[in-house]
Amino acid sequence: MTKRLKQIMQSLCIVLLPILFSCAPQIQQHTEDAVPPPAEPQAEAPVPAAESAAVEPPPAAPESAPAAVPAPVAPESEPVETAPATEELHSYIIKKGDTLWDISNTFLKDPFLWPFIWKANPAVTNPDLIFTGNKLMIPSLAPIERALKAEAAPSEQKKEAAAVKQQEGLAGAAVTRQKAAEAVEETPTGASRIIMPEEQIYPIVDKYAMVSAGFVSNEETGDTIVGAAERGKTIFGYDDIVYVSMRDAENIKIGDKYLIYTHKAKVKHPKTGRDFGKLIKGLGILQITAKDPAAKVLTARITLSFDAIEIGSMLSPFIEPSPIYQSAQKKAKDISGYILEVTDRRSINAQSDVVYLDKGIADGVEPGDSFLVYEKPGKPGFPRKMIGEAQVFLVKEHTSTAIVKKSTETMGRGYAVDFKQ
Repeated sequence: MTKRLKQIMQSLCIVLLPILFSCAPQIQQHTEDAVPPPAEPQAEAPVPAAESAAVEPPPAAPESAPAAVPAPVAPESEPVETAPATEELHSYIIKKGDTLWDISNTFLKDPFLWPFIWKANPAVTNPDLIFTGNKLMIPSLAPIERALKAEAAPSEQKKEAAAVKQQEGLAGAAVTRQKAAEAVEETPTGASRIIMPEEQIYPIVDKYAMVSAGFVSNEETGDTIVGAAERGKTIFGYDDIVYVSMRDAENIKIGDKYLIYTHKAKVKHPKTGRDFGKLIKGLGILQITAKDPAAKVLTARITLSFDAIEIGSMLSPFIEPSPIYQSAQKKAKDISGYILEVTDRRSINAQSDVVYLDKGIADGVEPGDSFLVYEKPGKPGFPRKMIGEAQVFLVKEHTSTAIVKKSTETMGRGYAVDFKQ
């Protein structure tokens, strides 16, 4: 019985399945009609499939028809140009502590443009030597802007010419087209480069190296450091407060600066034995900060130190050194001498070290003069060998201080020097 029932059920399924598949589209359509779709604004009436499929071919254009005018293209937004700098010169009164570097940074917004200010003021012969109260003329940046635009203009013209050539249609017909954006790697142009009016010049030696290098002299003032504000301290450096004893304390003002120095050793001529004085070495700079009429000593602050400063270190009025620049003008001089001493009394010296010569102002030596250095002959009567060159940057009455600019071998006391012609 059970087997018979299963056969009947299978026969019914075979018969009913085709009927169900044939009725499925009608059931779906009935369901969609029962639930209305949401209203859409400005909905267009449906187009029958037969009508939408029929597309009329476009009419053929006549041979003499003019070229089609393209749709207008929105103009590209142009960058807003800043107002060009005026060419008026501005005046500025130099204040204490000013440098051309700082003034250029303030007015031209770039400290490296200081040569423009120097060039606009011919009265300033040394850029590191400007005086409080003098008037400086600050030039305009307009010439620089024009130079930059002039360098950028050729590249822009080339781009425009290429664009025009690309817009020319086939067969010589002028057709205006919107140029496709191309990824072009632009090479750096001169627009980002500023050409200075003249090359940067550098002094022979830094001005503070000039102070620390020292000199050979008999100078002595008697002014010394006698103590410190910090109890028990005997060695001083930058920013320390010290007490100083000055012979002419009544005429000293708060803010005055003094060179701190020490005597290294007595200096005698290596050939004649003549006494040339003492080797004086700069240790630092201090500034008077307070005066007490009831006290015998003044208060000072060390503003710069090159070496250890101790009680007993001597003082001399500090004069701001003027950096010495290489001069193209050469004078014929007949000066020959010897190296009196070398840096820190070393036995030998080489390039960039300091040497002290036995010739000075009285002998016609000037800052910037160069001397050739000769090695001592190995045997009497043998020729000298030139081993280097030294350039003078500080001159005293009978001595001078020079820096070794070139050297092939070491040099020391007693080496001969001749003025470089």
